[in-house]
Amino acid sequence: MRLKDCVYVLTTVVIILIWYFSINWSKLQELAKQSCNVHDKVSDFVTDCENPGLFQSHFGCCPHKHCPVNHFPFHLHSGVADVVAAKICLNNTVIMGGIRSNAGQGLNIVVANGETGQVLRNKNFNLESKDPKELLAYLKTLKPGNIVLVASYIDPTPNLTDEIRDIFSALGSTMVKSLKPRDSWVFAGAYGIKRASPFEKLIQNDMKNNAYEDWPEMGEVIGCFPRISENE
Repeated sequence: MRLKDCVYVLTTVVIILIWYFSINWSKLQELAKQSCNVHDKVSDFVTDCENPGLFQSHFGCCPHKHCPVNHFPFHLHSGVADVVAAKICLNNTVIMGGIRSNAGQGLNIVVANGETGQVLRNKNFNLESKDPKELLAYLKTLKPGNIVLVASYIDPTPNLTDEIRDIFSALGSTMVKSLKPRDSWVFAGAYGIKRASPFEKLIQNDMKNNAYEDWPEMGEVIGCFPRISENE
């Protein structure tokens, strides 16, 4: 093969390689941008997103929240349609959902000690297939100083009785009595709070405005829950 032909072949190979890697590099850049999208907060993987302020990517519980002394960081998000389950994090640790895969349809509830932040128990309540008396009994075990974290998935309302709604209202919810089928609901309250909790979001199911056809967008609350004692 003549030198001229060799140069031609090598030049062609180099051009092809550059073209191949440029395409794949563009795809990687696009994926990186997508990972920084707000809906990617449901992911369980560390990303290279540069989140300003108090929030940083954190394995298993993104975003990572820094709180003042005597406050417990938490992160709640409802399920996404009927595809991604709800997630509840406390003290920047996944308690339900995410990598634990223990969140399910209905209501996902975590109960923690309001003085120490220790998780006391957590459970999923599928009110479509289970007796609501089980949830009622669970809520009646709450004691002064208990923090309650709630995140819905798919539909939180089947067999949600007035008595159960009244208990959530007593924990500080102002939206539970407006809860309707397939709504997205997240809430953080406490036993004996005696005031409306600021940590609550309700996104109602509306076929005209839903983000996911038969379901509304994901509800999310991130915050710092103040430390409480049994005497409060």
